[in-house]
Amino acid sequence: MLASSSRPLGIVVAIRSAAVLLSVSLALTGGCATHTPRVDVASETSRLLERDRAWAAAASAGKDVDGVLAFWTDDARVVTASDPTVVGKTAIHGMVERGFATPGFHVTWTPEYAAVSASGDLGYTRGTNEFTLPTKSGGTTKLPGRYLTVWRRGADGVWRCVEDYSTPTPPDAAK
Repeated sequence: MLASSSRPLGIVVAIRSAAVLLSVSLALTGGCATHTPRVDVASETSRLLERDRAWAAAASAGKDVDGVLAFWTDDARVVTASDPTVVGKTAIHGMVERGFATPGFHVTWTPEYAAVSASGDLGYTRGTNEFTLPTKSGGTTKLPGRYLTVWRRGADGVWRCVEDYSTPTPPDAAK
């Protein structure tokens, strides 16, 4: 092949060689690129909502501390309006254990909504809750509230709560 009169043959060969190498590199890396599996967001959203319902049932039973604890990640945080933030599974274990051991204590919640990210690894649920706590006079009082939990799906495919926020419902809030 002849080079044009304005370009030496070596430059033309070098440019064409670079173009061929670039094309081959792109073809190879495209074929070897990491493939991210598609996530069925609707299915994962249903799974997350069911997971929160199962957690609510386990907590409402008030018996199995470790069973309830299994719904949180190791680095989870529990945030309420009236107590210091509880950080990590060890501290959360103590919180759950003390609650279950307190006469008259009961917790329940109703998941109302769930959403999952397009990547399928993060989600949140929200709903209403109610804590029953003992009073100084020996009775109990019910504290209705609202909650928002942030969930992370682990490598094992299991959803676990990483952030757990709860706040009392204002007395005059519409139901």
